[in-house]
Amino acid sequence: MGKFLYGLVVLFAAVFLVLLLFFRITDGSFAEAGARMDRLLGAAAEETGEATKEMAREADEAARDLTDGD
Repeated sequence: MGKFLYGLVVLFAAVFLVLLLFFRITDGSFAEAGARMDRLLGAAAEETGEATKEMAREADEAARDLTDGD
């Protein structure tokens, strides 16, 4: 399990660095690449947050339906 977790961390770090290098080449500077990564990660966080809220609402509705007998 430890090697698997270590492998995932290394994989995510490598993907992050490759993306950062790609954005550095396309945008021309690490500052612009970092800003682009921030926007990308921020959008992903917002989408994840919205999906989580929707799942919580659906679970709450299902629990109410079970207790109400509907």
